[in-house]
Amino acid sequence: MDKKDHAILNELRQNSRQSWREIGEKVFLSSQAVGQRVQELLNNHIIEKFTIKEPKHQLQFITIYMNSNQFESFEKLVKSVNEISEFYKITGDGCYMILSCFENDALDAFLTKISNFGRYKISHKLKQIL
Repeated sequence: MDKKDHAILNELRQNSRQSWREIGEKVFLSSQAVGQRVQELLNNHIIEKFTIKEPKHQLQFITIYMNSNQFESFEKLVKSVNEISEFYKITGDGCYMILSCFENDALDAFLTKISNFGRYKISHKLKQIL
């Protein structure tokens, strides 16, 4: 990646709805050159996806403390749940961290399922700072 690629990424971060022409005017490239560079950034997995960020009114941070070594089964279960937006294996306090957006009844059902694998701690979002 060179300075032009970094400039393109910066423009996309600020406003991903800009046209290649608009970005090109700001980074001093043609629209075709911007399009080609964005395609290369996609091919090289620098840009992984274009996404929509929906507001999450109920956001949970769930720390999992495994009681068993059934890691593969646990990970398969968690990956199959649509309300989970991020899932990490961690060090320190706990074994896994889950970022989720469950409604109350669905959260209770999920917690019942994962209690077979270990114990958990839940923190809820109060408000977003940044």
